[in-house]
This record gives sequence, structure tokens and C-alpha cells, in this order.
Amino acid sequence: MNEEKFRCHPSIIVEKTCGVITALFFIFITSLDDVKEIVKEGFSSENLLIAGGVFAVLTLILIYNIIVWAKTFITIEENTIVIQRNTINSKVNTFGIKNISNVNLEQNIFERIIGTYKIKIDTDSLSTANSTDIEIILSKKNAYDFKNKVISLMNSEKLKNIQDDENNMYGSEIGNESYLEDENIEYDIVYSVNDVLKHCFYNLSIFGFIFNLAMICFVVFISIRADGSDGFVAVGLIAITSCISILKFFLGDLFKYYKFSIKREKDKLYISYGLFRLKKFTVPIDRINALNIKQSAISRIFKRYQSDIVTIGVGDNDTEGSQILLSSDKEDFIKNMKILLPELNLEGDFKLERESKNHHIIKIANIIIGMSICSLILFTIYMINTTVPWIIYLLVDLFIFLILVLFTYLSYITRGVYMGDENMAVSWGIFAKKISIIKYEKVQYINVRETPISSKLGLCSGELHILASFGEDARTLGYYNGNLFEKLKEKIL
Repeated sequence: MNEEKFRCHPSIIVEKTCGVITALFFIFITSLDDVKEIVKEGFSSENLLIAGGVFAVLTLILIYNIIVWAKTFITIEENTIVIQRNTINSKVNTFGIKNISNVNLEQNIFERIIGTYKIKIDTDSLSTANSTDIEIILSKKNAYDFKNKVISLMNSEKLKNIQDDENNMYGSEIGNESYLEDENIEYDIVYSVNDVLKHCFYNLSIFGFIFNLAMICFVVFISIRADGSDGFVAVGLIAITSCISILKFFLGDLFKYYKFSIKREKDKLYISYGLFRLKKFTVPIDRINALNIKQSAISRIFKRYQSDIVTIGVGDNDTEGSQILLSSDKEDFIKNMKILLPELNLEGDFKLERESKNHHIIKIANIIIGMSICSLILFTIYMINTTVPWIIYLLVDLFIFLILVLFTYLSYITRGVYMGDENMAVSWGIFAKKISIIKYEKVQYINVRETPISSKLGLCSGELHILASFGEDARTLGYYNGNLFEKLKEKIL
């Protein structure tokens, strides 16, 4: 049996140990008062014991990581990847090549300096995606060799599965496919720093902006009222933290999507981006279960669009992105989508059918029920505490009513459904808007519901479920005529 053995690059020891040192540093920062007290009192035997204990813990952690590195091997066999750790608690993890969905490369600043890559192997897993995905750190040469080897085996598995299919047009080429290295890629779409800055602006959250503005006002207020040097230090730390948070809010996407580049090559998307953390994704087209077209509240005003994809086994945790296009006007957006995903007809998918107008009766009934409960609660509070004038409670009740009406109206003008020959589109939102385009074959199942009121009006509501990570699998449909759901069932089946 042909097999190849790898060991992680020694730099993994430094990365693992630095994580503990960073945690200790933050503990040190948050305990400045205790540190000042120790400095004043001098290093007593008790303080020396504490310092010695911390040093001993760091030494043990370093020794442990060295042993784990020395005793851990990654072996590529004919149809499996085996990760074996021969320490006190021996552990062997075996991953079938047929269950691997993707192999990606990633670099943080430290890895870029020393010339290593973190390999992230995604598996076909839904509920355990984060716990089953594999991460390996290798030198650049070994990283590309490892990736090409795994992809070659994955393609061989595909070839075995389709060689009996006489309609297949590319089976003879699959076994020879390899990963494109940086110097071999001429990206179809490349975003400049100016483009990414525009994306940062159009992608701003209004509520996030208001929250950060409130944080600034809070820091200024505390600073004015602070007394003494201790209070000044505390306010300074809060101000620094707030400034970092604000900068991250406004410029986080600039660092994240710096030099965002994407290319369509045969049946794959090649994506590269990142300033402090460079990421390289290879997304097989057949792994895309839905395309999301997103607009923030600001984007809706300026008619800008961006998009991401929904997959399983490709980018299953928060650090792995699924963005494929940054904010652009409709003309450029459609032009770029034709390059990346020509299988979708976006001109048709933008023609969305709104909910039945009879659904307003259901919404009015819901508002009446909600306001009755709210008014009863406010009246009860007023009877318990009569010191607050009743007009205040009435104004609060009126404000809640207006908010409910506004949200209901915005939801109505945002929600819609489109059914084409091969794809369907579902839109939803209130201030922001999202359109999800799904192939019928990717829909796992659909729930159709009726309430007593909707039944009388001949309306149904529903929920589509696609194969995706938790929180991304459901697409809620509004109230439509029952015939639409019957047609949708036929399309899915």
C-alpha cells in the first residue's frame, strides 16, 4: 500500500505556547492593582512562589507541546488520512478520503513571516463540522505537496464513482487535476483597497454605528467624572478598548478582505484574501447549496449588492469566510456573477413575487393580539406604580404600536419568492435585505403551515430547508396562495 508521512512544522510549538502566554498577559493587564501592590511590598516568599509556579506551568506547557509535536504524524494512505499521536494517551484519527470535501490554505502573520501554511481539511459533516475538521501546519512546499496529494486522491474517488456514467464528459481529466499555486493563478476579479473601503462603508450596520457612538459618549462621560490616577487608568483602558472596537467595526472588513481575489476555473472557485490572516479557499461548485445576495440598510439606499455562498464542508466555522463578491452596483454585480456562476440567471431571480395582499388581515390580527398583551402589561405596571403619569405609559404603548406597523410594512416590501425552471429565490429582511437563490435539487424538505385565519383566506406559509450549517439551513416563506406551494413541491420532487 502506497503511503506518505508528514509531521507538522516545529513552529506549531511556538503558536500553541504563545496562546497561553497571551492569555496570561491579559490576566496581568486586568490585575494591575494587584501587581502595583506586589511592587510596593517587594517580592516576598509568597510572591516568589507564585512567580515560580507560573514559570513552571509555562515550562510544562512548552515541554508538552514539544512532545506532542515529536510524537504526532500525519499519514496519507490509499483512501484515508491517519493522524496518529503516540503520547501517554495515544490517539488515532482516521478520515476517509471520500468524506473530505475540501482542502484550504491559511496563514496568519507569524506563519507568513516564517513561510508556513495552515492546512484546513473540511469534512462532509453538519452537526460535528467544527470538531471533525483537520488543521495541519506545514512548510510552503510540503503544504502544496500535501494538498495536491489529497486532491488527487479525492479526484480518484470521484473517478471511481462516475466511470460507469456514459454521460460524463470529463471523467478522463479528473485524476490529473491539481491545485493552482499563487503564481499560476490569474484571478478573474480583483478588488483594490479603494473597492474594499467602499465595501466597508456600504456594509456598515446602522445599529452597530449607533451602539459604538453610544460607547464613545459613555467613555467621555466616565472620563469627566473620573477622580484620581486609578480612575484615570481605568478610563484609559476602557477608552483604548472602545477605540479598538470602533476601528474593528469600521475597518474590520478592510483587513479581512484585503486584496480580495476570486477565479472560476472549470468546476471550482479559487478565493484569496486577507492582510493579517491570508486565506486561500478552493470551493467546488457542486458543494454550493445556495447563493445569498445581501444588502445592508445603507446598501439598499445606494442600490449596492454583495454575495456569499452556503455550503457544507467548506468554511464551517466563524473564521472561515464564504464571501465571493464584495459590494458593487447591480450592473457590475450581475456581470461578475456571470463569470463566477453562469449557471444562475440573476436577471430572472430579481423578479420576486410579493406576498398575497390578503396576508395583511393576518398581520393586523397579530398586531391586535400583540398590542392587547402589551397594553395589559403596561396597565398592570401603572396600577402597581402610579407615580409615573399615565400619559407616559400611553406614549410607550403608541411607540410600540408604530414600531410593529413599521416592521410589518418593511417586512412586506422586502419579502418575496421567485420560481424559475431550475432555480428559485427567496428574499426576506426588514432594514437589511437578503435574497437566497437555491437550486431545487438542493432543497432537503419543505414545511407548509396553515393557521385558522390563513385557512379561511386560502393562504399558506412555509419554510424551506437546505443542507447547511446550523442557523443557515432554513428559509422562511411568507403567506401565499396554496397553488404556489403545490407548484413548489412539484419542482422539488
